[in-house]
Order: sequence, then C-alpha cells, then structure tokens
Amino acid sequence: MSLGSNNPLWAVIAYALAITTSALLLRYFPRIRGSLEHVGENRFSSVDGLRGYLAFGVFIHHVAITWVYLHTGEINVPPSNFYTQIGLASVALFFMITGFLFWGRLLKHGRHHDWLAFAVSRVFRLYPLYLPLLALVIFSVLYIQDWELKDSPGEVVRQVLAWLVFDRPDINQYPQTGMLISNVTWTLNYEVFFYMALPLFGAVFLYRKHWIQVVACLIGIYTLYQVIGWEHSLKKHILMSFLGGIAAAYWVRNPERMAWGQTPKAGWIALLALAIELLLFRKSFAIFPLMLLTVFFTIVASGNTLFGALRLRSIRWMGEISYSTYLLHGFVIWLLMQRLPLALPFDTKEPLVFLTLTAFSSCLLIAVSSLTFLLIEKPGINAGKRFLSWLRRNSPVNGPVKSASETHNAD
Repeated sequence: MSLGSNNPLWAVIAYALAITTSALLLRYFPRIRGSLEHVGENRFSSVDGLRGYLAFGVFIHHVAITWVYLHTGEINVPPSNFYTQIGLASVALFFMITGFLFWGRLLKHGRHHDWLAFAVSRVFRLYPLYLPLLALVIFSVLYIQDWELKDSPGEVVRQVLAWLVFDRPDINQYPQTGMLISNVTWTLNYEVFFYMALPLFGAVFLYRKHWIQVVACLIGIYTLYQVIGWEHSLKKHILMSFLGGIAAAYWVRNPERMAWGQTPKAGWIALLALAIELLLFRKSFAIFPLMLLTVFFTIVASGNTLFGALRLRSIRWMGEISYSTYLLHGFVIWLLMQRLPLALPFDTKEPLVFLTLTAFSSCLLIAVSSLTFLLIEKPGINAGKRFLSWLRRNSPVNGPVKSASETHNAD
C-alpha cells in the first residue's frame, strides 16, 4: 500500500471505514436517520450520493499530500496518478454539480428565477460552518504563538477580513496558515464567481433582449472575473469544469437520453471513463480529462446509481454532510498528523503509525461532520429560510417564497 503507486487498496480501506462509520451513525442515532431526507422534485439522489464519495476523496488526496510533506518537507501532490486525481477529479466534479444544479434551475424557471432566494441561500449555505472554522484557525494560530501579536492589530484584522472572502493570507505571521485547513477554500472563490455571474450568464445565453444588454453583461462577467480573482487569478481551465455540469443539465432534459443514461451499459461506460481518468492522467483540468469526467457525470446525473453504489444510505448521508467533510477535513489532518505527534511519543513518518492515524481520521471525520451538519449547517440553512421570509414580509414588493426552499434543496 504505497502512496507512490496507483494501488488504491488503502484508499478503499479508508472509504470502507468512513462508510461503516456513516452506517453505524444512521443505525444508532435517530436524529441522523430523520435528517436523511431528500425532499423536493429537484433533488437528484444519484448526485447526492456522488457528493459523499467526492468529499471523502479530497480527504484521501490531502492525506497523501501530508505523507509527502512529512517525508520531503515540501507541499506537493503525490507521485501517484490515482492519489492525485482522487482529489483533483473530485473538485472538478463538485464544480460540475454546481453548474448542473443551478443552470438546470435557470432552464426551468427562466426569467422567473428567484434571485433573492438564491442569494440568501448561498450566503447561509457557505458561512454558518465557515465562520466557526475560521475562529478555530485564528484560535489555533494565537495559541501556538502564546497569544503574542506579531503583526499590528490592524494588520491582523485585514488578514481575517481576507479570510472572510476565502483568501488565505498568513495570520499573525504564522507560516502557511492555510495549511491548517489544507487550503480548501480556493474552490469557494470559483463557486462564488459562478453564483455571482450566473444571472449575467443567464441574461446572455437564455433570455437576452438586446445586444446592448449582452455587451453590458459580458463586461459585468469580466469585471467579476477580475475582482474575485484579484489576489489569485481564477484559472480559465478550472472554470471549464462548470461547463460539464451545464452540458449535463441539457442532457437530462431529454427523456430518451436520460433513460439511456440509467442503463447498465451507460453505468459501465461511466466507470470506464472514471477509471481512465484516475489511472492514466495527472491533471483533471484539461480538455480530455474534463471530457471524461463530463461523460461520467452526465450518466450519474441521468439517475444511474452505478450498480447501487450511489444508492447506499450511508453514502447518501456522507453526501448530506459533504460540505462539512470538505471544509473540516484539512483541520482534522493537521491536528492528528502534525500537532498530536508533538504531544505523544510516536512518529507519523512510520507507515504503520501514519496508516493508523489515517484510519482513525476517516472515522473521526465522518462523526465530526455529522455533528457539525446537525448543529451548524442545518440550523444555518433553516435560518436562511427564516431570514428570506422576513425579507419578504418587510419588502414593499412580495415575491414567492416557495423557490427559497427549492434553492436550499438544490445544494
């Protein structure tokens, strides 16, 4: 079981531990069972299941990076195609999910899309969990530094404000502060760009009125592209991932194509495309790898459960808590792989010790993510719904509230 080879055995073991933990939580905790509900006609159960695999795949990817870091002192992707792609391909597929769900809503609602509900839902989806995580990062940095301010208070405030918009400058001169969370928030910049540009894209491609409107919207898109990528430029080849999801949104609107996508033959094609991606390529954000991932995702979006692998209740729960898993896994890795060894007499460079900690982290991550989903994420989503209702009641122009819940259910 080497991180230098494409042998997926230890990744399979980690997945098995995570899935088992999820299954046990569902069995013994009624509140979790009750939360595993996918209501609303716009939910795609196969996509929900896919989320569970993807978020945990990013965790495995960063565990492999940690192994490389412990032995070389450098933060690099692992030499294995598989352990590199299990993270990069997962991120690309997450972007496809975003493109698929929200472009699909534009196709469905057109000019009647509820943009207020959309905006409120995105804020209350991203920040309720992110803010406590940021507080935890700040606390950890200051605790390690014995509460000594190495920068001026104003500079520290500026650094924290940058983190609030998902940038990751070093806080109080703590080197590579972003590594406390495996720098995962870089993807949120791309998500935010897509959310903010979505009405402009819709005006250009779906319900344009006049060429002046098109030009104005294109200028707006370019401006957003520059502003959101001010510190770290948004990469065009990464943004192309969203196109795979948009293509799938058009595919599933055709009943015949969607029916074919649910066949066993389509399932085998999807698995073959994914296997080629994971084993033969070093990059995900390039034309041919993205085409392979688009084939895979389109078949999944059609409702193909990949021979039941996406239908498991334990996987669906992992999909439900995928945002917590994605956002928190870096801190779990940092805590167990880098901070814990400073207090206990063991060497994480030893393969057996490292694999033992990985196994423990796999179970702990699912348990912690389940807890934060129930105590932070879900209440945050509900708070967003209440806030939207409050806005409706106090707005001189009342709009439909129904689409607010639909928007929340989409992600």
